[in-house]
Amino acid sequence: MITRYHAMYYARVLAQRAIGDNIDSLSQSLLNAAVDINPHQIEAALFAFRSPLSKGIILADEVGLGKTIEAGLVLCQYWAIGKRKIIVVCPAALRKQWSFELTEKFGIDNEILDSKNYNEYVRIGRNPFDNKKVVICSYNFAARKKDEIRLFGFDLA
Repeated sequence: MITRYHAMYYARVLAQRAIGDNIDSLSQSLLNAAVDINPHQIEAALFAFRSPLSKGIILADEVGLGKTIEAGLVLCQYWAIGKRKIIVVCPAALRKQWSFELTEKFGIDNEILDSKNYNEYVRIGRNPFDNKKVVICSYNFAARKKDEIRLFGFDLA
């Protein structure tokens, strides 16, 4: 775990360089995160925020160096500033792991979206992507629903 001082410091650094400046929300996100944050993970998160014109980044660290935590830091920042239309697209075998990590380590509500619950949302007249939670889906599901995903206009993918 990081100290309260370091959490506040990192929150301020991220907030200054990121797309939002809600330091209280970000600080709270980091303070409640149940993870050990390493300097290279902070640098990766900062890299993700450096250019507001950037279309995104690819996290490609070695196995075990904390790509999930790096992505979680970025997710927390977006969540803290109210940009909550977020989708995680991953291999089908990793959907439950992503869900667990986001819930347990960052306290972020999420839902695994698959064909079954997607069809149920459609049946009751709700937009399957607009559920006020981080949406987690497989590559194959995202490929099949790419037009709908594009139209929904996620803040972060």
